[in-house]
Amino acid sequence: MTKFLFVTDLDNTLVGDDQALLKLNPLLSQHRQEHGTRIVYATGRSHSSYHELKAEKPLLD
Repeated sequence: MTKFLFVTDLDNTLVGDDQALLKLNPLLSQHRQEHGTRIVYATGRSHSSYHELKAEKPLLD
């Protein structure tokens, strides 16, 4: 099985369009289940700032 790594920036890329994020999450979750995809958030945010954002937005673990 081919493994995938999904790497994305957060601000104004993945986060910024709440409706698009809500549509992406189920697709990405399914892809993760089928292919073992890992998600990596590439961001300039501090660890605490990331956790604040995660509390506000539906980011996948």
